[in-house]
Amino acid sequence: MNDKKQTLVLFNTLNKTLESFKPINEIVKIYTCGPTVYRDAHIGNMRTYLLSDTLKKTLIHIGYKTLHVKNITDVGHMRQEMLDQGEDKVIAAAIKEGKTPQEIASYYTDKFLKDEKSLNINPPDYMPKATDHINEMLEMIDILIQKKIAYEVNQNVYFDISKSKNYGILSGNINNLNTLNNEEIDPNKLNARDFALWKSADKDRSLKWASKYGPGFPGWHIECSAMSKKYLGEYFDIHTGGVDNIFPHHEGEIAQSEGCFSKKHVNYWVHGQHLLSEGIKMSKSKQNEYLISDITSRSMDPLAFRYLCLMTNYRTRLNFTFSSLRAAQKGLNKLRHLYWLYQNDNSVPLPFKTSLNMNSIKIWTKKIDLALLNNLNTSKVLSSLWELTKSNLTSKEKVYIFDYIDPVLSLDFKKYHEKFNLTSIPQIEYKKREQFRKEKKFTLSDKKRKQYYKQNIKFFDRQNGNFLVKKMSNFETDINTNHISGSTDVRSLLHSKNKKKLSVCLIADEYLKDFNRCLKSVINNVPNQISYEILIAFNGVNIKNQNQIKSNYKSNGNLKYFYIDPACGAGAVRNILIKQSTGENLILLDTSIEITGNIFEEIITDLKDQNIGLTGPFGLKTNDLNHFHENSISKEYVDAIQLYLLALRRNTLMKVGLFRENFRFYRNLDIDFSFQVKNENFKLLSNPNIPIKRHVHSVWENTHEKTRDELSKDNYKRFLTKWKNYKHLLIN
Repeated sequence: MNDKKQTLVLFNTLNKTLESFKPINEIVKIYTCGPTVYRDAHIGNMRTYLLSDTLKKTLIHIGYKTLHVKNITDVGHMRQEMLDQGEDKVIAAAIKEGKTPQEIASYYTDKFLKDEKSLNINPPDYMPKATDHINEMLEMIDILIQKKIAYEVNQNVYFDISKSKNYGILSGNINNLNTLNNEEIDPNKLNARDFALWKSADKDRSLKWASKYGPGFPGWHIECSAMSKKYLGEYFDIHTGGVDNIFPHHEGEIAQSEGCFSKKHVNYWVHGQHLLSEGIKMSKSKQNEYLISDITSRSMDPLAFRYLCLMTNYRTRLNFTFSSLRAAQKGLNKLRHLYWLYQNDNSVPLPFKTSLNMNSIKIWTKKIDLALLNNLNTSKVLSSLWELTKSNLTSKEKVYIFDYIDPVLSLDFKKYHEKFNLTSIPQIEYKKREQFRKEKKFTLSDKKRKQYYKQNIKFFDRQNGNFLVKKMSNFETDINTNHISGSTDVRSLLHSKNKKKLSVCLIADEYLKDFNRCLKSVINNVPNQISYEILIAFNGVNIKNQNQIKSNYKSNGNLKYFYIDPACGAGAVRNILIKQSTGENLILLDTSIEITGNIFEEIITDLKDQNIGLTGPFGLKTNDLNHFHENSISKEYVDAIQLYLLALRRNTLMKVGLFRENFRFYRNLDIDFSFQVKNENFKLLSNPNIPIKRHVHSVWENTHEKTRDELSKDNYKRFLTKWKNYKHLLIN
């Protein structure tokens, strides 16, 4: 089918346009920035490696030979400002885990390779380690020094970006470099925007190497330049990575390599977009990352994630949820099952080849190739496969086309066909069920079906016979729909009539002592005359603790439970409970709060004033949006109500909307929501006199100080970005 190579069109970040791929030589040379092996790669990282894998397999599909290099960074500095401070993530991880840097790098390299294998990502031809190529890096640094493109200061070597006429060509970002705090700026640099090629090392540093500049370690960018040169040469075809790599990493690579070798470095730069979670780029620092192990631990196939990624163009952001992954698993299972049915369809006579209409097949393979070669439009390839399943082609012709494209998609249709082994059961049982069907005793027939289903044997009833098949591992078992993984998994009841006077929303997490204290205080203080419901979100709580809570309160019929797995962020989990509430009035209660008296009647009374949008005991005021302070001891209008206890009428939400879900951490979510409410001309009433006791906030206290500060700042930036021009909403 590929006697003449077809033309692949790719978006080239270098020229910001779609371009027809033209190889330099017969073998297409590809370099991929690999992982920094100080921790597990999350699935956002893996999406980038799926891109390079799909690209390579597409090139092979149309007849090219490839030479692929993917490096391992086992010297772990990543961001330039961290490098300027001498921070090394591999060393930091080794200290934390009580291992050597080499042990840490080896351990996480092995885990990375296993994760790639589970996604059917083919290994590269070479996977060089940075620490094995220090000499090559120093050779390049020497050349850059000789050419006066780099300079040495106090045993540190820096690249002088003023000597690179094309610096910024890839990103167009030269005037928008990261602004460093004064204490973070390296005083040795001639220009703050210069970047390190070699850094001097303290005598106690474990990862360091001898050089003419003194003992030290390499900069981030020089590693890839040196390794790509060794295995692919000074000039090669394609460089892949995530959009995060464009600046400054790939910008630095171009500057170094072209400065060193005085020629163009790479023809095509191909970058994959971010994988998001709850609308935020997936990352450890945002506490919204997921690993391959998070997929397999929920009895889902890693290839369902591959399928999910193939459904979206690599240049488009993809918001990951476990709901979308479950949907992908179902779709993949269906395609595999259809493939199995085609393989077991005996309506087409053998021999296999003589029964094929190659003209019909070519129409479909051409359609599939046109999609694939149009900037790797795998989503259209998949939609073509689904169209194929509904076509009038024979089963064998459909199998041929599945087999034609699966080397690129790598969804293992043929492999899973082999797992669908026909299972023999006693003929008397087979005939018994068949007799039930003939006599239209479908209840008894279904009973037999369920009986064998529990034994992992599934019946497939066909017009031309009764198939029996052993189920295809746990990936084909019914996907658990009991668990919620995001607010889109639940329907909104906000339009429905009020069924209760009061809805109280609580979130159960790992701090069960806090939760039980809070829940008991609610139950003990709600007056008998108030109809109420308590909505409880098990936000990543294990089954043992779920059962313990349910057992403790099984006599209370006012409790409604929601099983959330994996744990959602602060905005999303509250939206789940809000959408499912049916009370006229709604109280969002943090488990650090203990109710010590009847707060409910006063809250309900305050909310009868239709001008009041929010009320609670902890109000905040501000004059400038930069500094918020708690109000006095008196009841008064404020600029924000804190999330420890926040109450509103349910119908208010129809006007103001839900919480913003990109606030994963709880801090500053309340002021953001408060401004949503104020923007709809509602007032916020603080009532500090209602009977409650505030305990230590366990989430805050048990989150590392640096982490909570960073997350709080990120949330505040989100708030300020949206509301900085709304000072007219302030009380003063």
